[in-house]
Amino acid sequence: MANILDVILNTINDVQKKNQKNPNVDTADSTVFDLLRDKISDLNGKQQQHQMQKGRKNAKSILDILKDGIEGARKQNKKDPNVATAPKSVFDDILKKVDQGPARQASTGIKKIIEEYNLDTRRIPTNMLQEIQAQFLKDSQKLKQQYAQGIFDLTKKYK
Repeated sequence: MANILDVILNTINDVQKKNQKNPNVDTADSTVFDLLRDKISDLNGKQQQHQMQKGRKNAKSILDILKDGIEGARKQNKKDPNVATAPKSVFDDILKKVDQGPARQASTGIKKIIEEYNLDTRRIPTNMLQEIQAQFLKDSQKLKQQYAQGIFDLTKKYK
């Protein structure tokens, strides 16, 4: 888990540099990036103390928790009258990085199915394959959530 958090923390730094260098977009206040780092670091601290699932009724993936933290930072930034609201791209670029892993897994999953079943997909339009990949991602996430919820329920039962 520390790996994904490190990647997101590095992404925050990269987005901050990109934002500062882009003359076409307002430069976000540095406190916005500090807020994002604090949200992510707080998740890391909670995870290390095994507190992320305490009190929850449902299992939640680390990616969903990350997205919630980023969205929380976005809302907090909008509400703070002392700090200018950061450009939408600041938060969107970080959220894209969070979503890259599952999208890559779905792409790999579809490729493995095509290879395993020796399917000739040369005549299938690219957009159709992308739709299949998106559906595969959605179905995979739903299946993972069901398994995670079952295991989560067992952990509550056997405390």
